[in-house]
Amino acid sequence: MGAQKNIDPDVLQAQWVLGGIRAEDLPKHALVALEQGLDGPALRQLAGLVRPTLYDLGNLPEKTFRDLGLQPIDRKQAVAVLKARGIPATTATMIALVESFPTFAKRWEDHIAYWGGEPAGSYNDMAEFVHYVVEDLYEASNVAEVRRVFVTLEDRLATADEEETNVIALGFFETLQNFASWRPYGNAVFEEFMGERSRQVWAGLRIIWAGKSSLMDVIRAELKSSGE
Repeated sequence: MGAQKNIDPDVLQAQWVLGGIRAEDLPKHALVALEQGLDGPALRQLAGLVRPTLYDLGNLPEKTFRDLGLQPIDRKQAVAVLKARGIPATTATMIALVESFPTFAKRWEDHIAYWGGEPAGSYNDMAEFVHYVVEDLYEASNVAEVRRVFVTLEDRLATADEEETNVIALGFFETLQNFASWRPYGNAVFEEFMGERSRQVWAGLRIIWAGKSSLMDVIRAELKSSGE
C-alpha cells in the first residue's frame, strides 16, 4: 500500500458516519493520523487493531473522534462537511450543474450519502442528474428548467474536451435516451429542447443503438466492427 495523504479528521468522521470507510480499514487511517502528529488514547488503541469488525470496534470510533476534538455528527451534517470540502471529486460539468440547479441539491446530497462520500464515478453522477431532469423537472411540467438544462449542456459541449464530451454524451444523453424510453411519453419529447450539438450527439446515439435492445448488443456490434 502506498503512502496515504494526511488525514482530515472532519472528512474521516464524515465518511465513517456515511459508511464510506470499512471497519477493517479504519485502523489504517488511525495510523496515518498518528504519523502526522495527531494523538489520543482512543486513536492509539484504534491504530493497534488488526482487521476489526464493527462489533470489535464498539464505540471506539466515536471516542477517537472526540480525541481529535470533534463533536458527534449525523448523516446530514456529514454530507454538509463533504460538500464544503468539495468531496467527492467529480467532473467540471457535474460541478457546474450542481451549482446551476439548486433544486438538484437534495438528490445530490442523497447521492453523496449513498456512496459514503467516495467518488461514484462520472457516469453514475450524471445518471443521478438525468433522474432529476426526468422525474423532478419534466414530469413536474417545469419546462423552463428543462430547457435551461439543455441550454447549459449545449454551452458545455461547445468548449468541452474529449473526456468531458464523452461524459455529457454517454453520461447524460445516452442515459436519458435509455431511461426516458421506458416512460409513457418516450424519449423523443426531449428533442425539442436540444441545440445543434446536442442533436448531433442524440442522433449518433440512436445510430449506435439502432436494432439493439441491450448494452451487450452494442458491445457485440462494436467488437464485430473492430474485427475482435
